[in-house]
Amino acid sequence: MPRIETEIEVKCRPEEAFDYLTDLRNAPEWSTEVVDVSYDGELARGTTGKDVRKMGRKQIVMPWTVTEFERARRLVLEYGQPFPATADFSFAATKTGTVVKCETDLRLRGWWRLLGPIIAKEARKADEIQFDKAKAILEARYAMRVGEERSTA
Repeated sequence: MPRIETEIEVKCRPEEAFDYLTDLRNAPEWSTEVVDVSYDGELARGTTGKDVRKMGRKQIVMPWTVTEFERARRLVLEYGQPFPATADFSFAATKTGTVVKCETDLRLRGWWRLLGPIIAKEARKADEIQFDKAKAILEARYAMRVGEERSTA
């Protein structure tokens, strides 16, 4: 099955990157596909929710469950029908910030399997755009916070 791997380095602390990116209600700010996300309470292992995504001219609902949750380190989402997948987000500190990595394994069924390579190619392109946008947002927020801290010191 197709695997999509995306990685960026962001100039901010792992906690900041994790908190922003795993507050899934922020996804419409940086995602090219997500229109809406809903879930109850805070994310934790076992939390369920759904994304509404635009695919072409249509919107589809994609239910998910959090299967792993380690604050500032890792979040794993298991997506159900119509496109079963596992999205594994990891966050690792570097000398200058945080490496954010997403590994998505698609488990396409039926005739969708035939489209797997095309779907994976398009998903890689979308992930690059989304991660670049998330990086810009996170680094702008970080720069603003650092500037505020310096002005009050």
